[in-house]
Amino acid sequence: MNPINGVKALLHRVGFAMRESGQALERVGCRLQGIYSFEEKLSRHSSVLPMRYEVPSVAKSAWVAPSGMLSGNVSIGENSSVWYGAIVRGDFQPVTVGANSNIQDAAYVGAASEFSPPVVIGDNVSVGHGAVVKGCTIGDNVLVGINAVISENVEVQSGAVVAAGAYVEEGAIVPSGEVWAGNPAKKLRDVREGEVEYLKSLPGRYTELAGEHKGVMKVLSLKQREYYS
Repeated sequence: MNPINGVKALLHRVGFAMRESGQALERVGCRLQGIYSFEEKLSRHSSVLPMRYEVPSVAKSAWVAPSGMLSGNVSIGENSSVWYGAIVRGDFQPVTVGANSNIQDAAYVGAASEFSPPVVIGDNVSVGHGAVVKGCTIGDNVLVGINAVISENVEVQSGAVVAAGAYVEEGAIVPSGEVWAGNPAKKLRDVREGEVEYLKSLPGRYTELAGEHKGVMKVLSLKQREYYS
């Protein structure tokens, strides 16, 4: 094992032991005070999970749904959002998501193995519900449709559209301003003039919606604190 990783592993184990000891002391103290709220069954699900000594980085203005999951070397940019049931895994290779982008419900983003290239998603990108994005590069102002699959070493250039249900084969290049569809995906047509503005405006709608969900979750969190205090 790399000496640095060995030290990190040791610190992790010591930290874990200290936390568990502290929690045990807190429970004893609560019992002595007659406070039994700690016995309530609460979900220990965490939206942000360290993996292989890497901790996800989430901008303060970004939002991750409670049932969303980030793990490992993941970076989420300003005003971006990861929605319910979506998974962004940076355990094998880094995943970088730019600003004002959204990873919608039940989507998967990550590398297939340690031999995969990193995932890079630009600004103002919408990754649709149930889409799979593996080891590829996606430019700015791109729409990846519902249940689309983008394989490794694919480049989706800025302003392109991958249609719903499309399968983009490994190593393909989706040129800027084109709509690709089918299995395997091929050029269907050029992006129409009105669609260009839609591609730019769609992420903004998700940013606003994420703000609403974030506000509701904050209120619920405050109510829970009041209940257990």
